[in-house]
Amino acid sequence: MKNIILLFVFLSSSLLVRAQEYYETSWISGEVKYTALVIFYEEDQAIVRVKYYANGADKLAGFLCKYENFTKADGTQDEYLNGSEAFIVRGPEGSSYSADNFYVKILGNNNFEAYTVDDNGLGGNDITLYMKPMLYWVKLNPDALTKGYLDDYYNEDELLFKLLTYINKGEVEYTTSNTAVTSIAMGMDQEYDTPLWSVAMSYLGTKAYSEQKIKESTIYPNDWIKAQWDLGYFITAVEYNTYKSTFIVVMSKAYGMGPQSWQKSDVFPKDWVTTKWNDYYYITEIACGGGNWYVVMDKNIGYTAQRWKTSYDIPKDWITENWNEGYSITSVAYGNGLWALSMSAGSNLGLQTWKTQYEYPIDWIREQSDKGYKITTVAYGNDMWFVVMSDGSSHESNRSKSNYTDIPLDWIIDNAN
Repeated sequence: MKNIILLFVFLSSSLLVRAQEYYETSWISGEVKYTALVIFYEEDQAIVRVKYYANGADKLAGFLCKYENFTKADGTQDEYLNGSEAFIVRGPEGSSYSADNFYVKILGNNNFEAYTVDDNGLGGNDITLYMKPMLYWVKLNPDALTKGYLDDYYNEDELLFKLLTYINKGEVEYTTSNTAVTSIAMGMDQEYDTPLWSVAMSYLGTKAYSEQKIKESTIYPNDWIKAQWDLGYFITAVEYNTYKSTFIVVMSKAYGMGPQSWQKSDVFPKDWVTTKWNDYYYITEIACGGGNWYVVMDKNIGYTAQRWKTSYDIPKDWITENWNEGYSITSVAYGNGLWALSMSAGSNLGLQTWKTQYEYPIDWIREQSDKGYKITTVAYGNDMWFVVMSDGSSHESNRSKSNYTDIPLDWIIDNAN
């Protein structure tokens, strides 16, 4: 049973970022009051968490719910939410729970009439013969799912808790005991004309990150970035989601990182870059969103020299010339009709190879992975994917994933832990 529950949690978690509706409901059975959070991740399927106090202990149970048809005693057809696969989340050893079934009438204007009966109370197929009225069934605004509210229904180390927090706040944090996000990019799947995310996660050896946070915001989250700097986090990836018009910022914590600075400009900020170079800062991230360039520069990154270039086309000859002089591609972005690249000496990225392709080059990535190359930079622009792979020691191991529409948070958190 435990394996079935865990499988359900991980399968449904990838759907949760598209969750449509949230409900709170409550009922009394015997002398016990039950209160539940019902999350529909599909139109006819939901995840339910129920909190209650019984036999001198606070308890929390969970189960699945799915709409199913049934025949009433008078021969007419109707549907109800059939609960199944119940399990105890919190409670004394030996506790058990019987899944509940719900019958909900929609009255209009977000008003509902709801009834319930658990599996042990069903005496036949017609649930209406055995059910009892519930105290209420109310639709929740997603803003109501604060961290304090979710604490009642989920443990903070649960994947679903982190995903729900991201839905509510546009922010998630996680430890990175194995691998961490090192590159993100959003493009388009040309065949299906749908957004496609590419995420690379790597183990960085002695420079491995200990924790990461991901923030999504309709504006560049400069205040949030400043707050994270104070906590020891630094920007390690930035992307603009053209599909949703939002920024995605990844910030990471590791010993020896920083200091860091960033600049926003409607043209590539060459004078600012030169000024920061003079103070031994180097470009580590480039992004473009909402018509503006965002350039991140770090000190103590290990680079010894750097060059950058903007071009209407990918500057193949410039890349080759710099490779020959010991520079490696360290950041790439496309915006305002231009490709922007930085190449750095002292990166320990080793030999590099890159490819552009209208479709995401997954077969090429696998071929290069078999040769010992790891993804170090991904970008999308001018209807084209640009993927850079390197064989150096800076990335000791590497894995990647592409995912439609939304950044694959469940995969990220699972692999980080």
